[in-house]
Amino acid sequence: MKGMRKAPLKPYTFNPSVYDLIIIGAPVWAGAPARPISSFLAETGITGKKIALFVCHGGGAGKSLEKFKALLPGNSIVAETDFIVPIKNSEKAGQQVADWVKSLQ
Repeated sequence: MKGMRKAPLKPYTFNPSVYDLIIIGAPVWAGAPARPISSFLAETGITGKKIALFVCHGGGAGKSLEKFKALLPGNSIVAETDFIVPIKNSEKAGQQVADWVKSLQ
């Protein structure tokens, strides 16, 4: 997602060095993870970590997970999934989340 403008972020504190596994999720905007998550990842420079990724979308994940992984070079992507309209399918999404989290253990 080179050449994409960075989204302004509100102040936050996050120290990736204190985590062994980091779970990162984002909505899909125009076939890619939302710009704010791209800005966050560029600012934090997470490397050398186990990463689990997820995206939420309305029916078109496209290549968003591949684009997400490209934002995290130098990390080990240990799991990935996508959720289709989780707010409208909360029971199904809840079970999908539970199953996915169990797979991370």
